[in-house]
Amino acid sequence: MFGKGKHNRRVSKRLLLVAGSAAGVAAASVFAATAAFGLFNSTTATQTNTFSAGTVTLTSDTSGACNVSGMLPGTSPTPCTLKATYSGNVSAYLGLDVLIETQHVSGGTNLYSAGPNDLQVAISSTTPTVPSYTVPTATTTCPLSAPGGSTCYELDNELVATTAFTSSSPSVTFTTTVSLPTSSGTGDQGGAAQIILTAHAVQSGNNSETGCSAGSPCTTVHWS
Repeated sequence: MFGKGKHNRRVSKRLLLVAGSAAGVAAASVFAATAAFGLFNSTTATQTNTFSAGTVTLTSDTSGACNVSGMLPGTSPTPCTLKATYSGNVSAYLGLDVLIETQHVSGGTNLYSAGPNDLQVAISSTTPTVPSYTVPTATTTCPLSAPGGSTCYELDNELVATTAFTSSSPSVTFTTTVSLPTSSGTGDQGGAAQIILTAHAVQSGNNSETGCSAGSPCTTVHWS
């Protein structure tokens, strides 16, 4: 009887040890679960980045346009002016397009023919100073707005300056001067011509006027 009781105590001790081990495993599981949710974190201050495209803006003052009639050989009327102002916030090259539309009466000749005896056209500018822009001598297709029976001459993309324009040096004034030589023939009677100047600008960044000169067409600048 005594020995049997001793054996029972040993069994009970082992059972207690086993139970204690199981409790320890359970406690470790609880601790692991708690650690999985105990994460550190941090957030930086919010930053807003704003981007906007540059602007290429050109306006013109056409108050210097003129309408001349009754010209006679040997006369030169008051010049006409066009002022273009650049106000973009990125630097830009300026170009000038020259279009001449000319007409004649029945039996006559066109007032302008790029010859020495008909209407003579000269175009210049100040700020910057360009003594002479090239005048078109080759015919082209007339725009739909041209008067009926017109013959048209056009030359585009004449560089205004090799230095790019900025909003701090914005304005250029173009002057158009015409004259009718004393050698003009009778066929010029009743003839007419319209000289149309169009200034335009394009960004100078990613662009180049290499090899170009002011007053002449520039093909190294990408105008559009």
